[in-house]
Amino acid sequence: MKPYKPLFFFVAILAIASLACMGGGTSATSTAVPTNPPPVVPTNPPPVVPTSALANPPANPPVTGNNNGGSGPQTVADQNDLYQFELPGDWTYEATDLGNAVYSDVYMYADTWRSPDQSALIEGIAGSSQGFDFNGTTSTRVALDLLNYYYSTTGKEGDIKITKTSTAKDGSTRFDWNSKSGDYSGISWFEVRGTRTFLMWTVNWSNTADQSRIDEINNAINTYQAK
Repeated sequence: MKPYKPLFFFVAILAIASLACMGGGTSATSTAVPTNPPPVVPTNPPPVVPTSALANPPANPPVTGNNNGGSGPQTVADQNDLYQFELPGDWTYEATDLGNAVYSDVYMYADTWRSPDQSALIEGIAGSSQGFDFNGTTSTRVALDLLNYYYSTTGKEGDIKITKTSTAKDGSTRFDWNSKSGDYSGISWFEVRGTRTFLMWTVNWSNTADQSRIDEINNAINTYQAK
């Protein structure tokens, strides 16, 4: 297994390049840029999206729960209470500790909700940096890495196509996207909480999903609240 380089490893490289361009003038503040080798994912992911299918899965089994049963709307939240939204009670929930499987210097975890027929998925992935601050460049790079290597059917660049980029009312960045070979689509919002917490919230559905599932996803989006 090829070890992943830390995000912060590239701070020094960027700093040297910046000083060289300045011709030895005043010092510049370096920025951590995640250009490390991508996570390795299986090439035969499960239907809809290869969520939580990293090559280095956490040793501890995922925690299930978060729903109280029934099919009526219920308010659900992530395991660290960063956000909440509404979902029908028959969606299943899974909390997964990703640890440092994605980046060696970013601790990450995922909260995943799946529809009963597996045609739709909602997932939040949060990461806490260890030794550096996230910024616009870093968070965008992490979001692209997750889309290309975590949510693609191939586990590499080229499958996920971003069709639209915009800024949401809460300041987060929104990517509308689809999989070229997986017959599914999604929307991801990502932001930085404070200086060292990265958060990406994704809704994902099969292109053959019933309208009722699309309505449930739209309701989740409309009821989403940051905490």
